[in-house]
Amino acid sequence: LGMLLLNAKTQSIAIISFIGQVLIMIIDSLMRPWRIRLKELSNHIISAGISAIFIVGLTAFLIGIVLAYQGAVMLESFGASVLVVDIMGIITLREIAPLMASIVVAGRSASSFTAQIGVMKITEELYAMETMGFAPFRFVVMPRILALIFVMPVVILCADFISLFGQAFVCNWYLGLDFESYLDRFSANVDMRHFWVGLVKAPIFGAVIATIGCLRGYEVNGSTESVGKLTTKSVVNAIFWIIALDAAFSVIFTELQI
Repeated sequence: LGMLLLNAKTQSIAIISFIGQVLIMIIDSLMRPWRIRLKELSNHIISAGISAIFIVGLTAFLIGIVLAYQGAVMLESFGASVLVVDIMGIITLREIAPLMASIVVAGRSASSFTAQIGVMKITEELYAMETMGFAPFRFVVMPRILALIFVMPVVILCADFISLFGQAFVCNWYLGLDFESYLDRFSANVDMRHFWVGLVKAPIFGAVIATIGCLRGYEVNGSTESVGKLTTKSVVNAIFWIIALDAAFSVIFTELQI
């Protein structure tokens, strides 16, 4: 029990210190944007975000089909199948699309960041950078975090549209509701605030995913076995915190009547 408490204390201090460094660097980047490593930033935007759009879109499309089909079947017994446009549209914009897109990106990017930084630590690249006078945190961690903060709104925006397209396809096939009628009903009954609620979460989810991935990468202790363990741990942690934050946002926005 004593060892567990000491380990928990050590890990808590390390996590708080890492998050503090991240916040300081983000503020410094906002105040002095010319210090941002644009080449590394653009590379990570492409690899961590743009490259994920296909799998995110496919997942969102299938989830949209399932939601619309199951919703239409259940509402059909009440003679209100057409309400599937309103209900599933709101759920998709507020919760489902941001959550599913973030989980997919967490599975891809958190593991990738942990493995990359872990290997750099094993091969002593980080120590070599320090010896040469470069700050590893600025060159290695910040481009990854800023990349996901910038690109996650784009990924979630794509997930929104593709998921809604899947729902429109089901409404056309199962309910006989043509696309024009679907869009008319959707625009009349789904407020734009639901779209903005989902989009506001995007940069926060991106920052959480990247921070956890980089944090676990820095925890690699020099063995290849630790890379595998911490890569798995980073994915699990990232997905857990995405779901927990989404639940917290849902309660807060509901209580604020947003």
